[in-house]
Amino acid sequence: MSGLVLVRLLPAGEERWPPAAWPGPVLRLRMGAAGAEVVAEAARVRPGARPERDEVDEHYAVDAETVAENRRSACADVLYTVRPRPREAAARWLAEVSARHPGCALAAAPVTGGGWLAVAGAGRDSGPTPVARAIGPDQPLLASCLHAWLVRGGSLAELAYVRTLRTQSRRRASAGLVSS
Repeated sequence: MSGLVLVRLLPAGEERWPPAAWPGPVLRLRMGAAGAEVVAEAARVRPGARPERDEVDEHYAVDAETVAENRRSACADVLYTVRPRPREAAARWLAEVSARHPGCALAAAPVTGGGWLAVAGAGRDSGPTPVARAIGPDQPLLASCLHAWLVRGGSLAELAYVRTLRTQSRRRASAGLVSS
């Protein structure tokens, strides 16, 4: 599932569901260490949808393993995969994807046994950073939330603590993922 993604970062006290105008699946995460916590809401945008404009990050995310056209990958801000790999294989995949797409701001891959590895812009020289140990490989919107965190001025090193939120809602919710 590739396309335009909108992410809104809210202070921890503002845990509310996104407005009804937010289309598609939504992933709600609590991110960061105590004192710097935010709630990230990321949603894929359907063509023609006009969500409210209070997002802090709007970017193009691409599943680098399923996209048929290399042009999509070449213009992506975020590249990800949802196929878990052993840690060393995930690190190699990230290095290869980052080398092929130097304009990409963030690449992320799930690790077999749990968690993700991510690499961002300047971090490519130092290798991937383990993040989001509690988030499974079925949450590709995680990569978009990581991108928004970086745009806000955070670092990947701060994100070992990331978890999905389970909140009561009129919408069907499962582990923080909401389908409209």
